Amino acid sequence: METSQEKIRSLWVPLRGMNLLLPNMAVAEISSYRVPEPQADTPEWVLGTVKWRGENIAVLSLEALCGIRVPSNPVFSRLMIVNSVRPDSTVKNYAIVTAGLPGLIQFGHDTPDEFSDFEDEGLKCMVRIGNEEAVIPDLEYLQGKLEEQFGRAA
Repeated sequence: METSQEKIRSLWVPLRGMNLLLPNMAVAEISSYRVPEPQADTPEWVLGTVKWRGENIAVLSLEALCGIRVPSNPVFSRLMIVNSVRPDSTVKNYAIVTAGLPGLIQFGHDTPDEFSDFEDEGLKCMVRIGNEEAVIPDLEYLQGKLEEQFGRAA
């Protein structure tokens, strides 16, 4: 009897001090780093906005969301443009600062060696594959927070 194990094409993304794991289809583009324009009255993990395809999009730091100090030197950094998880959202895309280029991985239920829930808002869980760990963000949470901050102006 054959069992089919569904694998999702995913991106293993290096951040400063940790890794991020996202489904490939959640990512619109990886672009060069640009310094975000600061925005008033936003949480510290929202670094500001940049222009992308004619729109201002929010730039996030998942390290800052986790309480990790964000380095001021963006050498090798990139902007990973993430698609909205809500088709009717006023926030269609946003960017996450990465520490380099992501790698492709086929991810399924049998892929991680260890899996643990995360207590912090904005992060769903942590997975370990071999000696490497990655966090899986809560895209619904991030989307909701960005809609609160930026949805009014859309």
